[in-house]
Amino acid sequence: MTFVKKLTFESNDLGIDVNLLLTFDDQSIADGLYKSCYPSAFAVRKFGAEGTYRADVTYRSQLAFTKVTVSNDVIQSASTNVPINVGQSTHFNQGRRSIPFFLPEKNIQCTNNAPFKEDIGVGFIEKEGDAPKTTLVWRDVARGQKLNSEFTPVLRGYIGTDYQENCLIKGQVETDRLFEENLAALDDQTTWAITYDFSTGVFSIDRK
Repeated sequence: MTFVKKLTFESNDLGIDVNLLLTFDDQSIADGLYKSCYPSAFAVRKFGAEGTYRADVTYRSQLAFTKVTVSNDVIQSASTNVPINVGQSTHFNQGRRSIPFFLPEKNIQCTNNAPFKEDIGVGFIEKEGDAPKTTLVWRDVARGQKLNSEFTPVLRGYIGTDYQENCLIKGQVETDRLFEENLAALDDQTTWAITYDFSTGVFSIDRK
């Protein structure tokens, strides 16, 4: 069953300008992350030193595989997408629509049947009819290669990075992780406060 989660991040007179990076970088990938599969900067939100800032992030559990165009490590577009659910598999063909079929597994699978290498992503469809929001990208997937993913909606948050939204994260984020939640376990709507302690130089993200 498809679920939707809305998270609101807030700050009030934070005292310093920061960017909040949100990414799904806690994934079990056969070859490991940062080799041929990379998480994206799913959302980057700015919070200013003075005043009140709010940023909403929405996740919907309808997954999709996508053919993506990547330029300078930034996801530019997704030309083709196939909605898929856990326990289904699909494939990409050149010029033909692909449809999912069922597997007796908990994973999702995709096979590249196009005659050349492709960059293939997996993401989610926020609203019915919208293009998917890509969260993971496999680079240079060879013809006949099968991708197998057990995507888990564990969202992580970092402060103090220079990533821009939709760029690929090529290695582990070097700043401290301040937020980590399995979205499937959260209430449908939650609010999170970002604070900064000048005396210690420590940021916090806490549920209100």
